[in-house]
Amino acid sequence: MKGSIATGVAAVLTVLFMVSVAPAQDFGNLIDAVDKLETTLKAMVESESEARKHEIAELRNIVEQMPEGTAPSGDHSSLTQLALEVKALRADVDRLSSIQTTVPVTESDMLTIIGDIEYLKSQIGLLSTMTGETREQLASLDEDGFYMPPVIDPEVGRLTDRLVELNASLEEILSGKSGGTEPNPSVKHGKIVFSGLAHEHFLSSPDQTSSFISKRARFAVKGEINKYAQIKIQAEFAKSPKLLDGQVTISPHRQWSLSIGQYKPPFGTDFLTSASSTPFVNRSSAAGLGTNRDVGATVSFRHKFDNKNSLKLTTGLFNGAGINTSDVNSTKNFVAHLEAKLLDMFTLSPNVYAGKTNAVDSLKQDLVDFGGSLTWKWRHEIVEAEYVHSKHGDVERSGWYVWGGHSFAIGLGFLQEMQLLARYEQRDPYMGITGNRTDRLTLGTNLFIDEKYAKIQLNYHFNGEQEASMDNNEFLMNFQVAF
Repeated sequence: MKGSIATGVAAVLTVLFMVSVAPAQDFGNLIDAVDKLETTLKAMVESESEARKHEIAELRNIVEQMPEGTAPSGDHSSLTQLALEVKALRADVDRLSSIQTTVPVTESDMLTIIGDIEYLKSQIGLLSTMTGETREQLASLDEDGFYMPPVIDPEVGRLTDRLVELNASLEEILSGKSGGTEPNPSVKHGKIVFSGLAHEHFLSSPDQTSSFISKRARFAVKGEINKYAQIKIQAEFAKSPKLLDGQVTISPHRQWSLSIGQYKPPFGTDFLTSASSTPFVNRSSAAGLGTNRDVGATVSFRHKFDNKNSLKLTTGLFNGAGINTSDVNSTKNFVAHLEAKLLDMFTLSPNVYAGKTNAVDSLKQDLVDFGGSLTWKWRHEIVEAEYVHSKHGDVERSGWYVWGGHSFAIGLGFLQEMQLLARYEQRDPYMGITGNRTDRLTLGTNLFIDEKYAKIQLNYHFNGEQEASMDNNEFLMNFQVAF
């Protein structure tokens, strides 16, 4: 399967490369070069197993017998689509070959070929997928910044490089340039992803005027510079612009990852949940008892025992000064977070954060935050509980919550899924003083316009005070759109 398509693509790319650098060259000689290259690559194909040869012959028959414009189908639909694109490129080459050498290749001709190359570049990764041993062996940095080692086919890598070079050559001809500079490696070989998030709230409460609030307006850039390095930059534009994350991740091994910069220290579960994935309009009160975004470095180790059980340990050191704030002492704070996934249903996450408060050396005080969470997920149900205890100097605080939810499909064009959920939480801001504990019961629903990124959240807070009760229940709406 791979041999047939790689042969066709390699042959066509050779012709196209020659066209890009010498449009008026004798096309008879180019066709001879193609034949020679095809002979060499066919010899390589002959060395493959009998099973591979059978697949190659079967795919060739499917492609050759398919009329123009036929949609691919069956087990080889993706590769068939790629092969049809190669046929289209062959047709372009034949058409250009028939042009008299005195007639220059037109801009329209070049644009047609560039369009075909762009599509092939997006599809060439399919060859790696089909020849890899397992999905986990693909080369990428996952969301946690870990590198998954690839099974690399040298032919696929060569074809990818040729596509990039060929496309650059054709664009250079179109622009009339004669020797442009080499693209930056991070652009030529990397992958850049842009993302954004907007949270628009409506709040109604008896103790304040109902109002609309622009809570979040974020934009982020995430780049995989190569298979070992990743960068993330995120800014918040609601109210006043500020940097949230400036993080660099290096992953020399598939189980190890090093991150450095400004980002969330790995502490807590609700706190570490991304803003686009929070189940309720507001985070729990316990999430605010630990640390916040800070500048530092972490090392992570992850091990998968099997598809249902895994372990991830992250440790690190942070300034302790907070977001966009300079460190004023020589002490660094230690953090450790363990995430154990069991039976593909349970997630246990204990964590600790210890060090000094952000003050000059003569005034800094000890601080210790610790806690843990347990999450159970099964089909359309989820239950999660978390406890956080914080001691800064002589002030001790604590908080906890438990929440559960059930999701069910709606299937309408506008509304794909609905989730019903409830959360109960308590917070004691000063454990040494009695009568100041607060609690809250939140009932809510999430209306998912798609699976995650566009949703409407409706929450009602029943707020309670330990002693001085007041009429301060709240109704909140959040409209989220993210990309």
